[in-house]
Amino acid sequence: MSIDYARMQKSGPKLKAQLTRATKIVDPMKRYVAVKAACVAAVTEWNAVGAWIDDWSHWQRALDDAFYYAQRTYRLVDGREFFSQRLEDL
Repeated sequence: MSIDYARMQKSGPKLKAQLTRATKIVDPMKRYVAVKAACVAAVTEWNAVGAWIDDWSHWQRALDDAFYYAQRTYRLVDGREFFSQRLEDL
């Protein structure tokens, strides 16, 4: 399978803009969901094009940051609900 460079040039800026918008979301859970969706879209597109971009680690760092920020802000209860973790709640 050959690499579709024209498709990558067209979709690359759109994928990066989607990730940028997602990382600017203030709510940690909404940010994590949006960043994860942006990462899934990027990986799907890169696999369809036939190559990952050189800056793929930018998406990985954004996903890690969003996950850990959401994890620090919320705690999972029974796999379904999230509650704010504040000192007053401990």
